[in-house]
Amino acid sequence: MDKALHQHEKDLELAKKGDLMDSKSRALDNIGRVYARIGKFQQAIEVWEEKLPLACGGLEKAWLFHEIGRCYLELKLYREARDYGSRSLMAADEISDEKWQLNASVLMAQAELKLGNYKACVSHFERALDRAKLLQDDSASEAIQKVNTDIPILLSHSLPHPSHHPSRLWPFL
Repeated sequence: MDKALHQHEKDLELAKKGDLMDSKSRALDNIGRVYARIGKFQQAIEVWEEKLPLACGGLEKAWLFHEIGRCYLELKLYREARDYGSRSLMAADEISDEKWQLNASVLMAQAELKLGNYKACVSHFERALDRAKLLQDDSASEAIQKVNTDIPILLSHSLPHPSHHPSRLWPFL
């Protein structure tokens, strides 16, 4: 991964020197992906934040906001994760992209769960389930339905804090 990172950084340097915006955007994209893959989530966020003004179109924005949100979720910064999930969802809604609506809804549900906002969590999972059914994504539908069966436990306050969640919620935590 170090070699890949080095090559992408060289690509970025050349793109900046030549004022090549598409190349700069691509290099930042790749650098962010490498950082995220090796668990350097804060660095991934910083690189992708630099890429944001270069994002062309709703699909790229939906993806980018989602990836930044996922990094915040990994860093346990749940409000930021939720906020970027919301931005991803808005971008996906603008272009009517159901796959990214699904992804953004799941991200927001995960963040709300960790924040202890169980009703908002359920609402986002329900929207995600609707999208999964429309997309005929059976594995996503099954995973979301399994989580939704566990949500009433959370709503009954049998769990004092989101960190004491049942292990069956794992796919979405």
